[in-house]
Amino acid sequence: MNLPYCLVFNHVGEASQKNKQFNLSTLAVVRSLGRRNVPVVLVTTNSSDAVISSKYTKHVEYCPYLHESEEKLLEFLLSLSEKYPGDTVLLPAVDECSYFVGKYHEQLSEKFLIPAPNWHAVKKINNKRFQYEAADSLGIPIPETYFPRTLDDVAELAKEISNYPYVIKPNVSFEWKLNAAKSSARGKKGIRVDNAEELLKCAEEVFVPEFEFMIQEVIGGRDERLVTFLGFLDENSEPDSYFIRKKMRQCPIDFGYCTLTESCHNPTVLDQSVRLLQLLKYHGIAGVEWKLDPATNTYKLIEINARPVNTTGCAIASGIDLPAIAYFHKIGKPLPSATEWEDGQRWAWLAMDFWAAKELIGEGKLTYRDWFRNARSIKADAIYASDDFNLSIRYYTKFVFNLFWRKLTSIFK
Repeated sequence: MNLPYCLVFNHVGEASQKNKQFNLSTLAVVRSLGRRNVPVVLVTTNSSDAVISSKYTKHVEYCPYLHESEEKLLEFLLSLSEKYPGDTVLLPAVDECSYFVGKYHEQLSEKFLIPAPNWHAVKKINNKRFQYEAADSLGIPIPETYFPRTLDDVAELAKEISNYPYVIKPNVSFEWKLNAAKSSARGKKGIRVDNAEELLKCAEEVFVPEFEFMIQEVIGGRDERLVTFLGFLDENSEPDSYFIRKKMRQCPIDFGYCTLTESCHNPTVLDQSVRLLQLLKYHGIAGVEWKLDPATNTYKLIEINARPVNTTGCAIASGIDLPAIAYFHKIGKPLPSATEWEDGQRWAWLAMDFWAAKELIGEGKLTYRDWFRNARSIKADAIYASDDFNLSIRYYTKFVFNLFWRKLTSIFK
């Protein structure tokens, strides 16, 4: 059976372009579809995208950079409908692409089948201020959060707040990846500040007039209190399939990206996630992150991601294949709904989890024996896959080389 093409829309950031890195959610989507014999077209910004080396990437199209010209990017995507005719599916895999597809959903949906939210949902999800307003309107708990517009606003706020620590984060996630707004980010999702002096200094470093940022309370407790809903909602915002996982470790260990996670069940997270997404009239794959606040014993909203998230591979390994479910739903050949899984199924990004573990070991919070035990218990790795060997071996060969190089250079310093 010849299946329609799926354009997996990726957008490699500036730093990733230089370092030949790739997005984990994009890789998970490409493998999910490729394993089901879907012809995958990777739409990316340039040849440095390492997902190109996956055996499941059948075609590659190099698109214009979003932040240079939205008009050129739209024209380019529309032109692909002639090169890949039929019921072609367009699936955004990262934040920038979700934003763009949502903004131009009306034009793009004339040419493609799109299992992703339209502008009604994306314009609210794209900015965390509106995410929190939506949650608050439903009585869903949110963290103490402030949205200063200027450095003067921050200075006034510094005189009033006292519940430190706080974290400074961007309102629009992908803007943090731009060179103009990441002087202090250093790969983190946010920057922790422990007093008014740090708050003012950090705000001065990250402040760019056209980029909004927020100041939010740091919810106490370890990473296991971070729980994420991953799901696919149909055109009526009904949860067709879903999955829940809890974070075990992240790198950097404060406000970083997940490196070890495992499946779990959580009725509160399920209920709050579905109600929030239905309020937004959401359609497509989503990830909604929550954290259990030990002070109030409530799950507070951290963020909504209008796309597959990095840990989509954990859901797939547990039998909830969200990218495939979304694709086959859109082409009119739906797979059975998937809402059942076993608890304790672990996924890891072992290369980065090593550095997270190393930091925790240095703090006396973990041992190497514990880390090796964790590594043996995982069901799926973010990068390694025996059926996609070339990409896997290239990545981990480079990782081992860099590990030994760091050790060697430290010896001869």
